Amino acid sequence: MKRFLVIIALLSIVGVSYAQINVRASIDSTHILIGGRTSYSIVVDVPRGTKVSFPKQIVPKEHAQDLEVLKVNRSVTDSSNHQLNKRTYVLTAWNAKHYTIPAQKVVINGKTSLTKAVSFDVRSIPVDTVKNTPMPPDDIQQVSLTFAEWLPVILIGLLILILLGLAYYLYKSLSRRKVSKKERVLSSYEQALNELEEIRSQIKSYSDQKTYYTHVTDVLRRYISKRYNFNALEMTSSEILDKLHDECKETDIKELEEIFNTVDLVKFAKYQTGENDKNYYFDNVVRFIETTKKDDIVPIVDKTEETRSQRTRKIIKLAIILLLVCSVALFIYFVSEIIGLLV
Repeated sequence: MKRFLVIIALLSIVGVSYAQINVRASIDSTHILIGGRTSYSIVVDVPRGTKVSFPKQIVPKEHAQDLEVLKVNRSVTDSSNHQLNKRTYVLTAWNAKHYTIPAQKVVINGKTSLTKAVSFDVRSIPVDTVKNTPMPPDDIQQVSLTFAEWLPVILIGLLILILLGLAYYLYKSLSRRKVSKKERVLSSYEQALNELEEIRSQIKSYSDQKTYYTHVTDVLRRYISKRYNFNALEMTSSEILDKLHDECKETDIKELEEIFNTVDLVKFAKYQTGENDKNYYFDNVVRFIETTKKDDIVPIVDKTEETRSQRTRKIIKLAIILLLVCSVALFIYFVSEIIGLLV
C-alpha cells in the first residue's frame, strides 16, 4: 500500500512539471514587401533552472537563397517559479512568394519539443506602368564652388609666391657678394724692405748661414731687377756690378761688391761669418736700397674682394635650388588642383 502511494505521488509531480513547460512560435507580420522585415519568435516557458537549447538554423534549405536572418535577439525573464526564454529572429526576403518556417526543435532538459510551423507571404511592390512613365535621367548639374573649396588653392598660390620671392632675394644677395675695393700696389723699394724685415724677424731661425745670405741677396737681386730694369736674378755678381757701374755711386758699388763677395764665399767656400758681420751686411743691403730708391708713382688698382666665404655662398646656392624645386612641385600641384575644381 505504501509503495502504491509513492508511485502515485511521483506521477503527480511529473505531470505537474510537464504541465508547466510551454513552447510556442509566432511571427509578427504574415505579409511583407520584398526587402522588408518580420520577426519570428520562439518562446519557451519553463520552471526556473531548466536548461533550454534553441535551434541554430531556422531557415529551410529550399529558402536559403531567398530568406535571410539579419540578426537574433535573446532574452530571459525570471519570475518566482518560472523562466521565460525567448529567441527573436529578424527575417528579410528577396523573392516574392509564400514561405513556411517548419516546426523547430527546442531541447528542454535533454528532451525535444516541437514548435508549430509558421507561414508568411512576401509581395513585390506594385508598379502602375500606365500612369507612371519612366523619366529621362537629369543632366549633370553645375554646382558653384564655395570659398572654402578655393581657399587651399589660394594658400598654395601664395606659398609659391613667397618661395619664389625668397629665392629671388637670396639670388640678389648672392650677386652682391662682390664689392670693388681699391688697393695700393707696393713699390719695389717697399716690397724689398718688407721682405728684409720679415727675414730680420726670423733671423734666429736660420741655422745655416748659406740659407740666410741667399735669402737676403735674393731680395736685393729682385729689388735691383725692378729698380734698374734688368734681370739680376739670372746674372752673376760681377755682371750685376758691371751693369750698375754707371747707375750708382762709387761708394754704393763698393758696398755692394763687398756684400756679393762675402755671400759667394759663404755659398761656395763654406765661409762662416760672425753675428756682427751678419748684421753689418744686412744693414748694408738696407742702406743700398734706401740710397738708390726712386720715388715711383705707385699705381692704385681695383681688386675684387669676396665679402662672403665660399661655404656661405654654397649654402645660399643650395637654398636657392631647394626653394626653386619646392616652388615647381607646388606649382604642379597647384595646377592639378585648379583643374580638379574646374573640370
